[in-house]
Amino acid sequence: MDSEPGTPPPSREISEANAEKNLPPPAPLSFRTLAFLADSVLVLFATALLLKLALPAFCPEGVSALADFSRQMTDAYARAAEAAAAGRVVSADAVTALAESAAQDEALISLFETAYVISFAASLAYFVCTEQFLRGQTLGKKIFGLRTVFFGTTLPPPFLLTLSRSFWKAISIVPSGWLLTLLAIVNAHVVVFAKRHRGWHDKLARTEVVDARRAQDSFQKR
Repeated sequence: MDSEPGTPPPSREISEANAEKNLPPPAPLSFRTLAFLADSVLVLFATALLLKLALPAFCPEGVSALADFSRQMTDAYARAAEAAAAGRVVSADAVTALAESAAQDEALISLFETAYVISFAASLAYFVCTEQFLRGQTLGKKIFGLRTVFFGTTLPPPFLLTLSRSFWKAISIVPSGWLLTLLAIVNAHVVVFAKRHRGWHDKLARTEVVDARRAQDSFQKR
């Protein structure tokens, strides 16, 4: 029966409440944690290889400056160790001077900025691509039998919502300033205590992480 003219459409809260009645229990928090840790290890390992290949090509001067800085710091610590072994007073002035010089070195600054951009982009691309091509699953979720679904369905979220959700996942691996890092830490605690373990990134994207097999069985029985 059609609604009367002027009747407002069902609110988002009502829609989600109705959808919740038909959903299987959310994915176990322990499995979600293990899946995220597995994804983090994969991302960090892949990013390390990517940086090793990309940085010499994009920032050769920065790589050279980093090598020089590392060599100078090693020499400074070696001299300090020799002085300590000989019973002489050890001064940290040399190390402090090197650190202050490095903080103002444009080549090193450019190197770290480039490394950050590559790391964040690689992390974001991993979560977006895997959840799009594996239909709501990252490699970690696939190992533990979990799936990200659009709330109330067994369908993976569309690209833009996956991108929004993955942005917060990437921040959790590659810190992006104190404010976003703080929000990511708070969001991790929200996942622990929130109803159905839906964090802010899930609620904004209208998604939920569920047991892949139980979710499919639940909707097949409708």
